[in-house]
Amino acid sequence: MVSYLAVPVAGHDGEVLGGLFFGHDEPGRFTQESEDNVISVAAHAAIAINNARLLKAAQDEIAQRRLAEEAKELILREIQHRVKNTLGVVQAMVGQTFKTAPAPEREAFSARIQALAGAHDLLSDQNWDQAQITDVINRAISPFRERGHERFHCRGPQAALNANKALLLAMVLHELGTNAVKYGALSNDAGHIAVTWDFADSEQRALRLTWRESDGPPVTPPTRKGFGSTLIGRALAHQSSTAQIDYDPQGVVCTLDIVL
Repeated sequence: MVSYLAVPVAGHDGEVLGGLFFGHDEPGRFTQESEDNVISVAAHAAIAINNARLLKAAQDEIAQRRLAEEAKELILREIQHRVKNTLGVVQAMVGQTFKTAPAPEREAFSARIQALAGAHDLLSDQNWDQAQITDVINRAISPFRERGHERFHCRGPQAALNANKALLLAMVLHELGTNAVKYGALSNDAGHIAVTWDFADSEQRALRLTWRESDGPPVTPPTRKGFGSTLIGRALAHQSSTAQIDYDPQGVVCTLDIVL
């Protein structure tokens, strides 16, 4: 081999990926034009190798993300299963512990457990991260709806609630619905409930939700504070939110200010 030409194949960061090597048994076989042509081929080879590396890296990342999503789904299903089991155990323990309590009290507690389970189901459908307020409201009031007789009127913008806020709102609405069935707008055939909400500020950092009952029996303020109102007040305060219940004779009005 008398004539020899070598050109490195280098990446865009200067890393040498390889080389192109040519040899001949006659002298003077490689000119400047030959070298320029080989340099051009080397540049295209470097681009092809870099693209192949990028493709492989992207494929590896996609595969890792797929495995992570599968692991996440598995964990979420396990959490959902364990939450349901825990709520079932709590319900069974309450049934044993308070079996001498009046039936309405046992049924009320059981309904609260079911409402909490329903809210957990909604969150698990949303990957346990957040839920839309309309979905939370519809899930919470579904036990109080009557087929062929719509007594709820719900209106407001779309807004996402985190897991804690979604669970809290579901429980609060369940308590309001339970009280409406016992004493309020849902205790007769003519009552209606309007659930409306909107952002409380221009930055959309808080929501104001109003539960307003109408056409029910005349409302009188309760003589004692029950579990429901205690739950509403303390739970909202723990989440930096507030609740105001007005026992208007025309119908109960509850205003919730929820910090997002």
